[in-house]
Order: sequence, then structure tokens, then C-alpha cells
Amino acid sequence: MSSFRALLFAAVFTGFGFGPSFAETDAAPELLDRPPVAAPTSKIDVGSIPVVLSQSQEADNFTTGLLQGLMAHGQPSGVALVVVKDDHVMLQKNLGAMTPDTRFPAGALGQAFAAVAAMQLIEHGRIMPEEDVGKALGETASRGITIAQVLTHRAGDAALLSRIIEKVSGAPLGDTVAKTIVQPLGLTATGFRAGGFDTDLTDMSHFAIALVNGGAFQGARILESATVQTMESTHFALNPALPGWTYGFAEMRRNGWRALQQDGAAGEYTSRLVIVPDAKLAYVIAVRGRTDAPFWRALDNGLFDRLLPPRVPAQTTAAGNAPAPTTDAARAVSGTYEPTHDLALLKTGERYLNVRAGSGGELILTGAENATLMPRAGGYWGNADGNLNAAARDGVLLLSTDVYRPLALYKRPLVYALLGLLLGLTAAGIGYCEKRRPARAFPTNVVLSVASASVVFLLFSVLLWLFAPGA
Repeated sequence: MSSFRALLFAAVFTGFGFGPSFAETDAAPELLDRPPVAAPTSKIDVGSIPVVLSQSQEADNFTTGLLQGLMAHGQPSGVALVVVKDDHVMLQKNLGAMTPDTRFPAGALGQAFAAVAAMQLIEHGRIMPEEDVGKALGETASRGITIAQVLTHRAGDAALLSRIIEKVSGAPLGDTVAKTIVQPLGLTATGFRAGGFDTDLTDMSHFAIALVNGGAFQGARILESATVQTMESTHFALNPALPGWTYGFAEMRRNGWRALQQDGAAGEYTSRLVIVPDAKLAYVIAVRGRTDAPFWRALDNGLFDRLLPPRVPAQTTAAGNAPAPTTDAARAVSGTYEPTHDLALLKTGERYLNVRAGSGGELILTGAENATLMPRAGGYWGNADGNLNAAARDGVLLLSTDVYRPLALYKRPLVYALLGLLLGLTAAGIGYCEKRRPARAFPTNVVLSVASASVVFLLFSVLLWLFAPGA
């Protein structure tokens, strides 16, 4: 009975909150007599406490906002992006009707696989960069162009490079790529079909890691590190101040970084692979739906700003000892330009480049590019961050982003407006003369024909101006 009373006594004391003082018999003696902690009497503003995000979280949030903004202002129905760093995937995002596993036709992006296949043949000594194409193809006559020129897009085309690989390897390009690239890297969605490659972003991430990681991916190697370095070196440039070409890739510059680029477009898909060798970083993006030059420019600028801190560019862009261009030189290149690679008869306004000279010899660009380029020692113009340079050569304007030629006369609205005005004045003159001859009816067929032609030319000039307001 005494033990029951003891248990009842302990239970009552525990229920009133005194139990813990009996239970904490293992506490240090100096802790037993401490005063109770007072509860806060004022409200704590939790919202004012800053939330610290990791670099990867910040990049993830920024990229999401960037892609959402580009989709909202453009026509794509889906965008997928993967960023790799060293030997791993750093960031992966997809929006809309695109995922990393969405298979898409690579288009010209497949040329990156062909370039690697060619470098494998060079690595094994089966072809040499300075070897004549005719010799590589087993032809008796020299073609006067080298494999290096084909790889740097100075001569030939992608089909010619494919023929060289097929001749030397003794197998179709698709079979060679499957054996030497696809299988070692474990690419499950990449294949050669209907004259081109199909792939997805998961496979492209493996391929990109191999290119930034010295030719290796998860123990598999497709190129030796020295061969990758040779492939990614600059082998040709129209001007030392401008991006050039490596073996298989075009160069671009952003924020002091040198990057390599290969684009693809097929059907409703466009894609881009960008490699930054010095940072061991690359990204691949695939878009479903319509895109334009401002879309890709905003994308590249946004990703470089977030993923790669600006740095002072290496002094390899110096254009020699030529003096800075003068005001007269700036005036000489003023005018309206169009891209040399675009064969469209008419272009919309953003395709034209309008160039005018400033009072200090600078070039003021509007239209396809909007920037002010200052004269630089070395005979070129450049903006403050070095992302956009320009140089004149053989009647064309070389920009970091494209090559432009003077706009053809038949694409200028002013030409048709002047023709229309001239024919209108001619019709008025003929009409005046005919009116002074009462034996003839007025207006005559000649007057009507010339007047109609003048109206047609005037209307055409207005239509052309609407399509190309920058012209």
C-alpha cells in the first residue's frame, strides 16, 4: 500500500508540472538553480531576416525567370536548357513543350559530332589538317583546299567533311559516330536518321561534358586532352579583333570570355551548343517554336552574366599596330547593311544594320545591333565591354556577331520611290503635251500606262519601307 501511495504522489506532482524536477537528476548542480528564461514580449519580424541562397540556387532562379521572360516575349512553345561544369551537370531547366528527354532533329548541331569524328582521325594520324582534300578523298588531282579550311568553314561545306570522314574511315558517317562517340558516351537518343542526327539534351549533356573535361565522360574517352585543346584553339579569323573559327566551331566573346558555338535548326526546333573552354563550362539549349536573333542574344548575355563573372579579356584580341580609325573612315562605312549569309529577297527591319558616323569617329549602330562602337588602336571599333567589335574589309563590315554587306539597291525603298516620282513627272509631262493636241483624246493609253507604273512603284516603295523600316 505504501508503494501505491508513492506512485500516486509522483503522478500528481508530474501532472502539475513538477515532475521534470524529479526526472532531471542527471543535470549538473550549477544548472539546477538558474532563473527561468523569460518569453519575448515583442513581436519578431521574421520577414526581415535575409534568406541566403547558394550560387546554384540563384542561378536556377535566374535561369527560370530568364527562360520564362523569353518565352513570354517570343513564339516558342517549349525551351529546355542544360548547363555542365567540369564533369557534372550544374543546372537543368525545361519549360513548356520541351524536356531534357525530348528528342529533336539536331540540324547543323550535328556538325559538332562530325568535327569530333574528324579530330579522332587526325589524332590517329589518318588525316592531317593541312592535307589537301583531293588527296584525302583519294582523287588524283588536288582541290586546292585543305581539311583545315573545311573545318574552319573557309572552304567546302558540311557535306564535304562528311565525305572525307566516310572515305577515310570506310564507313558511313552515322556508323562512325555511333561507334566512336555515341556508344562510348552512352548516348541513348542520338542517331543518324533521314540525312541528319536526332538527339536530346540528356545526350548532349554527356557530349558537352566530354568536350569541357578533356575528352572524357565517366571513364569513357572520345579524344585525348591535347586533341581537344587543338580542336578548340583559334585557327582562322577575318580580323584579330574579331571572333574566328576553331576546328568545327565558331567563336564568340562575352564579358571577356572566349566561347565556342554551334547552332542547329531543323523543322520547328532550333538548338545551340556553347562551350567556354577556360571555365570548363558549357550549355546546350533546345527550343521548340519560332526564335530570332534578339532571343538568342538575350539568352547568351543573360547566361554569361549569371554563370561567368566578367573578366579582363586576354590580350590576344589586339589587331596589330594599326592606328585607330579616323572620322573619315567611320563615314566611309556609313550606310545600310544586310547579313551576307541571308539570301532572302526582302527582310524585316531587325535584319538590317544601319551605320552612321559620330563626330569622334565612332560608329553608331541601329537595327540588327544597337550600340556605339568607339575607335580602337588596331584599326577597329569596339564597345566598352568588348562583346561587340567591328572592322571594315573589302567593302563589307565585319562584326563580332555577323558579316554584313551593303544593302542591295533593289531592296531600298528610296530607289522605288524615286522611280515612281520620276514616272509620275513623266506622265504629267506627256499628259500636258497631249492635252495641247485637241485631235487626240485625253488621257491616252501612254499617259495611263506611265501613270499606273508610277503608282505601282510608289506603292511598292511604301510596302518595302513597311517591311524594312530601317532601310
